[in-house]
Amino acid sequence: MTAMGRKLRDAAQTIILSWGWRRMLIAGLAGALSSLAMAPFNLWPVLFVTFPVMVWLIDGAGAGRFNGVTSAAIAGWWFGFGYFVPGLYWIGYAFLVDASTFGWLLPFAVCGLPAYLALFPAAGFGLARAIWPRVAARILALAAALTVSEWLRGHVLTGFPWNAFGYALTEPLALAQTASLVGLWGLTFLGVAIFAAPAVLIDGKARRPWLVPLAAVAVLVAMGAYGSLRLARHPTVLVDGVRLRIMQPDVAQDRHRLGLTRLDPPPRRQPWLVDDPVVDLFGVVDQIHLVDADDQVPHPEQGGEEGVPPALLGHPLAGVDKGQILRRGDDDR
Repeated sequence: MTAMGRKLRDAAQTIILSWGWRRMLIAGLAGALSSLAMAPFNLWPVLFVTFPVMVWLIDGAGAGRFNGVTSAAIAGWWFGFGYFVPGLYWIGYAFLVDASTFGWLLPFAVCGLPAYLALFPAAGFGLARAIWPRVAARILALAAALTVSEWLRGHVLTGFPWNAFGYALTEPLALAQTASLVGLWGLTFLGVAIFAAPAVLIDGKARRPWLVPLAAVAVLVAMGAYGSLRLARHPTVLVDGVRLRIMQPDVAQDRHRLGLTRLDPPPRRQPWLVDDPVVDLFGVVDQIHLVDADDQVPHPEQGGEEGVPPALLGHPLAGVDKGQILRRGDDDR
């Protein structure tokens, strides 16, 4: 065994033999680092480090009660909690709109929802331990168990599949094309199996353990090749005569719908905070679709506010000429 192989085995043994608060800390940190694989960072190679930790944590759960299922589930909860807190911190912003009234609820929201969602990876870890083999096939056992738990997270109580593990394989776009074949839950299974594969490198009794991570990389390359070919065969086609302008007013959360005329200076990309109608502002010649991506075009009840041009007073479609479309973010018609 090489010096690097010995260091990897020593690190794995430290994780496998960890207990108590050290075990919880390792699981939580692995989960937090795993969140970097999601947007906006998309650093999915980090999962080649953090997902093997999941395998080793379950390996070390054998001494617990019920054949280690309880210990594995606890480790899974801490992994999930560490994973969801960085990915859901933004929900706390809503409590800062009126911080003097609702600010005290922020930690309950930022920690409460992740604590609930962490029950699903906890169930996945527990299920994996219940069917845990001692060979390289345990990677597939973990992938299957977490796919089941992630599917449940996406459906129980209407579901909340935020940052499902399969999303790690949606960037770059070529990797995402495999979803056309297997969907999100297939990507989840592949993602867990691929990124957890390096865990078997410490299996001393296995013959050629490096074949497993090598196969995982081969699958990843095949996914990229398939996606590149699919994108090349279906190039983006532009429609002549249609101009699409996405309106993103960039209004701060604490000023959202709370009086646009009080913004000083006006935020970027707010076309209605000018004297001219929006159709004149853009110099419309042909048909133009104005898509309000953030639902910031004033509502009819806001029609009396100073600074909103006549073209947008009253009904959202007021002032738009025939053959033109002004689409609001909340208008599904």
